[in-house]
Parts: sequence; structure tokens; C-alpha cells
Amino acid sequence: MWHTSQGDRTLEGAEAELMQRLIESLLEDLLMQFDEEWQPDADWSCETGIELFDNLHSEQQIALLHDVAQHLLEPTPEGMPLSAIAEATVAALFSELHHHVEMEMDLSLDVENVYWRQLIRDAAIDCLVRDDLLGMERKTGEVIHVDEVMPTEFRIPDLHSLDTAAWDELIESLADQILWDRDFEMASLFLDEDPRQSATRREVMGIDANYFVQIPPDPRPSEMPSLVSATQALIRRKPR
Repeated sequence: MWHTSQGDRTLEGAEAELMQRLIESLLEDLLMQFDEEWQPDADWSCETGIELFDNLHSEQQIALLHDVAQHLLEPTPEGMPLSAIAEATVAALFSELHHHVEMEMDLSLDVENVYWRQLIRDAAIDCLVRDDLLGMERKTGEVIHVDEVMPTEFRIPDLHSLDTAAWDELIESLADQILWDRDFEMASLFLDEDPRQSATRREVMGIDANYFVQIPPDPRPSEMPSLVSATQALIRRKPR
């Protein structure tokens, strides 16, 4: 369970499927830098563009991916505590999604290469149905085809659209369905200033005192295989 901007919830359906594929992709990228002894290659890095996440060690990033996957995809008794590093991990996944779509559109000569755009559209439709923004109730087992929804009406691009701005906007909308807010983007500001000023600023902005100082998990090399296996099990399950 996750404390999202839409309330406490567990991802389901196409939204969960999209998140599973994003976690799978980023996990594969992170694993490429480790040798058989789980020692990272100092010359290799995986940059997502989310500074707070990118500044972590790869072992910490993988551990956070596991924790995020568990709380987003499983109905855990309690939601994952809101923290800058947790939300930065989610943001890193959606940042990677921007890159996936850009690469997909760069290969636009292959008109059937719409893998990520299909996942995005399906997730967006699920979110609209969940919030009853289509003006209809979804019946159990009913299949709603994305092409039945007018793209211009809901800002959902056509499946083969090459409009980068439109896809970027939709990706950010999906991210906003999960992220509580974007306070994690201000981490460096709060961590670098005088503690008293930082505390005052947090209080004024309604930010929890532990939000920016949550310590990321730091697994030992011996713990990495089981951690990776547990994460892979979470992302291979059929979405709820």
C-alpha cells in the first residue's frame, strides 16, 4: 500500500502492469554493473535524471526498488513511510518512462513498436475509469478498449502519435497519481541550509521532520541475490 495523492491504495490492473515493467527495466539496468561477487563497476552508472536517486549507491537503489515494488503492488498492512528517497525512486521510474517513449518514437519507422505507449494508454484509461472520469461504471470483467476513448477529450494521444509533449504530459499525469507531491525535488535545499532555518521552512510547508533525512537501505553483498529475487517475484506476478 502506498500513500498516494489519491489516497492510500495498491496499484491494480494496467497501472500496476506499467509499474512492473518500469521496475523490471530499471532493475535490469542496475544489475548490469555488478560482477559475480556483487561488486559494482566504478566506471558504470545508471543516470535517471532524478538527482536524489542517482546520488545513491547502486545497492541502495536496488533495495529501494524492492521496497517501492512491495508497497505499490502488494496490499501491505501499512503504507511505505513518505520520504524524499521513496518518492524520488518513483520519480526515477517515470523519468525512465520518458526515455523509453523517446527511444520508441525515434524508431518510428517500425509502426508496430508501440510497447511503452500502449502500456501508458492502458494505465491512463484505468485511472480514468477508477475515478469515474469517463462518466461510466466499469463492470466486472468488462474490457474497455483505449481506442473507444476520444484522445483529444482526455489528453490521451493516439497510440501512434509522435507528439513528444503530449506523451510527456500524460506520463507526468500518471506520476501525479502516485506521488504525494514533488517536495523531494527540494532535498538539496533543505539538507544544505542551517538546521533551524530548515526546520522552520519544513513547518511552514507542512513537511514531516523525517521526510528529507530518511536513511536509505544499504544491503550487504550477501543480501543482494535474495533481494533481487524477491523484487523479480513481485514484478512477475499477474497484476491484481
